[in-house]
Amino acid sequence: MRFTLLGILVLTAVVAAAQTRTYSGFFPEAQLTYSPTKKLKLVAKVESQHGLISQENGENAWEYYLDRTDFQGFAGTSINPFTSVAVGYQYRWDGDGENSHRSIQQIGFVQPKIGLRIGHRIRTDQTFLPTASPEFRVRYRIAFDIPLEGQKVDDGEYYFVASNEAIFGTQSGELKIENRLVGSLGYYFGKKQKLEAGIDYRTDDFLDGGLRQRIWLKAGWYVNI
Repeated sequence: MRFTLLGILVLTAVVAAAQTRTYSGFFPEAQLTYSPTKKLKLVAKVESQHGLISQENGENAWEYYLDRTDFQGFAGTSINPFTSVAVGYQYRWDGDGENSHRSIQQIGFVQPKIGLRIGHRIRTDQTFLPTASPEFRVRYRIAFDIPLEGQKVDDGEYYFVASNEAIFGTQSGELKIENRLVGSLGYYFGKKQKLEAGIDYRTDDFLDGGLRQRIWLKAGWYVNI
């Protein structure tokens, strides 16, 4: 506990001393899932980040810009009812023209509990850019699904989902750290469809002496066929 408190104090001091840059906008995403067999799951996903507000050196600027659009595809299978593995590919259309390719590998675990479901995901990815060295990352995410009516989410009911993901990467020998905190309200239509909307808060550049914050108003539509 003492080491945890010390770590929080150190991080707080670093953030306070750092020059903070903040960017905000909206972040729509859509995901389509298809299971041709009982074991195989195919996922197609597109997500796009659109900036509206930026703040640097205490000054606000209102200007629309396309930050990025990601096209993703995954193929996965279940090892047992609580564990799954998947591999995937992403093509990023970057607003600055630095388009990239990414390979992805992941394993997920689910802990079903009464009135709560806890999900763990460990992911590795490798990003390849045309004008820079490859970037390699390791990611861990924990997520909580909480029904707002009863002990489980039924058709036509609302739920709350929260997640935190820590990301550690390296590129050209440089260490990178990022954190993503998401909180959303969801509506479960049924097994075929659900909607979620909330806030996606991301921080990075901890080690560069200039903290960057990105606050996205996020909305997602998820469909199973």
